[in-house]
Amino acid sequence: MEPDRSLRLSIWEGTLAVLFLNWSTDVLVIGYALALGAPPLALALLEALPFLAQLTAPLAPFLRGSQKAWAVRLNLASRLLFLPTLLAPFLPEGLRMPCLLLFAAISQLLAAPVGVLWLSWMADLVPQERRGRYFGFRNALLGLVGTLGNALGGLVADTLPSPTGYQAVLLLGVGAGLLSVWVLRLQTEPRAPSPPPPRTALRAAFHDQAYRLYLTCVLLWYGAVMVGGPFVVPYFVQVGGLSMAEVGLWTLLSATSGLLFGPLWGRLADREGHGVVLFRAGLVGALMPALWLLGSPTFPWPIWLSAVADALAWSGLSTAMANAALARAPEEVRGGYLALFWLALGLGGLAGSLLAGSIAHLGVGPSPYHLPILVSLGLRLLVALAFRRL
Repeated sequence: MEPDRSLRLSIWEGTLAVLFLNWSTDVLVIGYALALGAPPLALALLEALPFLAQLTAPLAPFLRGSQKAWAVRLNLASRLLFLPTLLAPFLPEGLRMPCLLLFAAISQLLAAPVGVLWLSWMADLVPQERRGRYFGFRNALLGLVGTLGNALGGLVADTLPSPTGYQAVLLLGVGAGLLSVWVLRLQTEPRAPSPPPPRTALRAAFHDQAYRLYLTCVLLWYGAVMVGGPFVVPYFVQVGGLSMAEVGLWTLLSATSGLLFGPLWGRLADREGHGVVLFRAGLVGALMPALWLLGSPTFPWPIWLSAVADALAWSGLSTAMANAALARAPEEVRGGYLALFWLALGLGGLAGSLLAGSIAHLGVGPSPYHLPILVSLGLRLLVALAFRRL
């Protein structure tokens, strides 16, 4: 029955966990912050938290013992410690945003090492010849569930008085997250040999020259993406002429398309390798911003076409990047390899976000968003071409 039983449970666990993750780190929590009167600096800090949190990912190899047990403990603590953010509206006005930022930060910092632990655990559970197909399908399905969850959460938040609507959604998200921890406990953990000392694992990953080159590409890719990423929705609304309802439809179209493309990329990865997927999907992701820049209120179809391109690119990239790290990592020091992977991802996203603000501040172009998106396109293309050499 194993590992198929646990792999099915992992899909159920993921669909519950993604509701908590999306609602506590994405659009809904930004809306909650706005309802609390957040200034621009607080919003910027809230947006940067997921990348800052990845700086704790290298701690994962230092957590000795069962990877499953640590994943359960950290997820449980992370979700419970998000609950105090729901009390922020009852605090004096000057303490509301500090409360939200403090407990959101603690929650995400605790959860960051779980990415390393969970992926290493899943690498032992998913047969290598099935990894591309399994993770491709799982990630595509979770993308769709997350998009539908955002739509449902937005509807609840709009229907109930503010900020009560946001509190209700976030409380529901914590409930889904706690239920996902229970499902996580039901999965099996294959026996694995005792890992070497954490410093040995991290040192082995760092001294792997080919892997350092790969991590550089990961860092540069997420940096390139985040140069334009923060401005995509504002561009759609203020330049492309889309309403927020149409933006929601755009994300739904992208997530639905991902269900088709994810398994196709997975089969290609299983057949030809993750490097092939990285290059081809990266090339699509690099050229995609050109569709955004071509869109306008009188010529909107390039923006709608970009929803399909977005699904085509990220349904391949998200899975291939993590699986490429797994494929390179020797089993006995896998934790060190994965820790550096998540660290590179976080540092790249953080650096790109900071650069995005600086470029937008120049005020060059028809809108503040054109130049960052154009720079993002050029940087993405350079990194995608580098993927070809991996």
